[in-house]
Amino acid sequence: MFGPRPRRTILLLLTAAAVAAPIAAQQTTTTSYGAPTPLCDRAGEPLQVPGHAAVRVADWDQDNDLDVLVGGGDGRIWLLETRPAAGDARLTLGPPRQVKISSRARWGQRYTGAALADLTDDGLPELLVAHSRNKLSVHVNEGVRGAPRFAAAAADLTLQNGCDGRFDVADCDGDGLPDLVTGAFSGRVAWHRNIGTPRAPRFATDQPLGDVNLAYNAHPRVLDFDGDAHLDLLLGVNWGTFSLYRGSANGFAKPEQLRSATDGEGLNLRGFNGDDTTPELVDVDGDGVLDLISGGKNGKLFTLRGVSRRERVDRLTALLRQAETPSWFEEHEQQRDAAFAALGALQADLAAGLVNGPERESLFKALSALPSRHPELLRRRRHDLEETPHAPMLAAQFWVVLLEAAPATADPRTARREVADALGFESGYRRLLVDLGVVFYDNGRASARQLERMHTLLTSLPRRVWDVELISVAGWLGPGAKRHRVQARTGVNIFAMKLGVPENSFPKDAPRPGITDVYLICLAHEVAHNMLDTVGRSRRPALFARKFDGLQNAAGDAVVYRQPRARGIDMDATKERFERLGRWDGVADTWPQAWRAYFDDVERFDKSYARGNCRFFLEAPQEAFSTLANQYVADSQLMLEFSKARWDQGHRNVVNQFLLIADYLSDGNDTAPTYVLKRGGQLTVGTARLTRDKQQRITSFKTEAWAATFSYSSADDDMASEFTATPRDGR
Repeated sequence: MFGPRPRRTILLLLTAAAVAAPIAAQQTTTTSYGAPTPLCDRAGEPLQVPGHAAVRVADWDQDNDLDVLVGGGDGRIWLLETRPAAGDARLTLGPPRQVKISSRARWGQRYTGAALADLTDDGLPELLVAHSRNKLSVHVNEGVRGAPRFAAAAADLTLQNGCDGRFDVADCDGDGLPDLVTGAFSGRVAWHRNIGTPRAPRFATDQPLGDVNLAYNAHPRVLDFDGDAHLDLLLGVNWGTFSLYRGSANGFAKPEQLRSATDGEGLNLRGFNGDDTTPELVDVDGDGVLDLISGGKNGKLFTLRGVSRRERVDRLTALLRQAETPSWFEEHEQQRDAAFAALGALQADLAAGLVNGPERESLFKALSALPSRHPELLRRRRHDLEETPHAPMLAAQFWVVLLEAAPATADPRTARREVADALGFESGYRRLLVDLGVVFYDNGRASARQLERMHTLLTSLPRRVWDVELISVAGWLGPGAKRHRVQARTGVNIFAMKLGVPENSFPKDAPRPGITDVYLICLAHEVAHNMLDTVGRSRRPALFARKFDGLQNAAGDAVVYRQPRARGIDMDATKERFERLGRWDGVADTWPQAWRAYFDDVERFDKSYARGNCRFFLEAPQEAFSTLANQYVADSQLMLEFSKARWDQGHRNVVNQFLLIADYLSDGNDTAPTYVLKRGGQLTVGTARLTRDKQQRITSFKTEAWAATFSYSSADDDMASEFTATPRDGR
């Protein structure tokens, strides 16, 4: 009934399902929490179990209140039942009571974890106990509602090695059947798909859960944290922190740490529980906001109170009332930190999609009234960085929060005008905000011409292929920018300089120099960081994968990539290959030198990438696409000609880099923008006409001046095998 079956490859849909105790409609989640305090029983005594403690909330006897199961560190399980008084919404727990099933009192001698889940579709939850490195015992519920009775004989499953008590239950693939999600001491998170039926579950062997692997002691809690109908992963780890992986149809986003409401820093329980976190969400104090509870290595239980958005707005408002001038915050560091923490927590909740509907409207109304009351602190102005070094960052953080809180409207520009009006944004700053949704903060140092040229360049980049909310110029913001980094959904930083500083974006073997403007080409480069590797990762996944195929081609066979290649270089396999080729002596201390010696000053590798030796891009793959913008935006036509010159020299990778950025900027259509960006910011934008084959690979690229054609050796090879490029006038 519960036996494993062979592995099957499946798409992880991450669709939310009510397997464990669901988040009630009237409860809200937050990314901001108070300081850890002991979780106490109804008599006020701190709760603790022997050794390690892994917590899970469940309705043990189905009496419509929440109890707490605790897996101990020695194979035992403990139940903390709640008995609330009438009208009391708090979690009122009794003392730990050891769970015994018939004569069974222990499940091994190591860390355990326990949960309740209805695996047989009869309305009664089974008791699941993970234990003994890689075992899961399932005790079928043979009782009735209100009186659970679990079978003494358990169905035993094999989980991933090192799991012990680290597991959860959730419908990961949206088929209506509960699956198993397991963590491990190594940090690996995996899932076992339920390949059975509603009444007769069967679980496949484990396979990775996305790319989640955060060492060590990974304790997974799977739930719909943000209410978007996609499962999210709340992961507790060895170092006492909590990482939130937000899920979507495309898998998990990069993790975000849950934060302290006091200082805005990441939560950390390590000093309280002696390592490890075992996260669970439940409203402990009955205020409607979910709190965190966790155990850990020392067996103690802790609660971290969830802080509501209303409280943070009230705290911010009170701090602003105290501050008569920006210099007040310079003299009161603790209050300044508290203001940043309140704003950072609001931004984190907005970015996580936790604030919607009437709550968002209420938040925007409350925040938009503040700049008129505190114009010196919150409206756009230039600050004296010697007197008030932190003022620009405080203001910018408020601007970001207000923009993200703006009500969703059919025309986003309407809401952004309200934001601009409230903040006193004028001229170029206003156009960037209203037209593009970009907050630019530079302490008022950019010239009107710079703002105009920035707007022109950003407008010329197809808006659907990039998503930048915040642009900063740290060089104009002084030392305060290091103390308080402005948090935004997405952001980039650019150089502090005037227009007109020249750069040749092309190497010496290009057909001619490609002189451009450093200030603006830096802007293009940084925005390109937010293209293929972020927006494109979900919108154009085939192109994202193609970037790594191109890196493999540039590196040659001595470098071994994992599969799929987007997972990066397999350095252990690469070392083995270097040693086999006689490129390395196998001594660990000499590896860095052997790696560099293989690439540096070798023409093949100096010319296999559009800018510089390919070793740099192998070590920093995040630069492998964005650096292409330096050439494509500086002079698209010259980049095409340069690709042909390298091709004719026998260096055939650069043309594929040209095709990669042209294809991405086309957004899959039959046209792509082309650019010439001159010193001083003069920009000429053109259009290239594209044709594609059945695999949607570009087969021709034609402008008014030039025509290029491309062909490919096979249907599954995205690298061009034939390439011609000629002027259209025949010269």
